[in-house]
This record gives sequence, structure tokens and C-alpha cells, in this order.
Amino acid sequence: MLTLKETELDNVIRIDVDGAVTKEDAEKSASFIKEHYGDDKELSALVYIKDFDGVGPVGMVKGTIMDISHWNQYKKFAVVTDAAWQEGGAKLVGLLPGIEVKQFDKAQEEQAYEWLGD
Repeated sequence: MLTLKETELDNVIRIDVDGAVTKEDAEKSASFIKEHYGDDKELSALVYIKDFDGVGPVGMVKGTIMDISHWNQYKKFAVVTDAAWQEGGAKLVGLLPGIEVKQFDKAQEEQAYEWLGD
């Protein structure tokens, strides 16, 4: 399940991932972005992975959280998760052209927001 919400930072959304991510979640994500940011306003996202069942982090971001029609709007992705995802998170960098991606441990959530706000 995905939960999307705006944050106190301009043009930064928070995406919480908890459990399996579905096609409906992807559609909800696309609708949220279109409603709040239109089709061309630049934004960044903090992706907080509480628990995840399903494809790996690369497939998750490319296929579910990040609808391809909004790809060009994203500036930065801060992925907040546990250390077990570090290898997969590093792979995100090369697979998301034009988007800065950085992984943070769960204890570094504030640093992730700071990085997104720069």
C-alpha cells in the first residue's frame, strides 16, 4: 500500500510504502501528482519504506510509485529504508536518468528531508 502526502517543504511529497504495492496504488499516485502538481511542476519525493512485499526497489520505483508520465517532473528521490536495501538502492541511481537518488537509513529521515530541500 502507498500513502502519499504533501510535506512542509515546497514541492516535496512523502510516499510511505507498507506491504504490497498494487496497480491501484500506482494509479492513486499518478492522480495525486496530477492533482497537486499538474503535468509539469518539478517535485521531489521522500520514499519511506516501512515494509515491502513484491518486486525489488528498482521495479517498485520505476513501475509503481513513479508513473512514467510524470517522470520528467521528478528532481530528487530520497529513499529511506533499512540497510538491507542498500545494494538495490544504489542500482536506482543509474536507472532513473535525470533524477538524483540517495538512500538514507531510517534513523536519517531528517537528513533526507534536508537533502531534498537543498
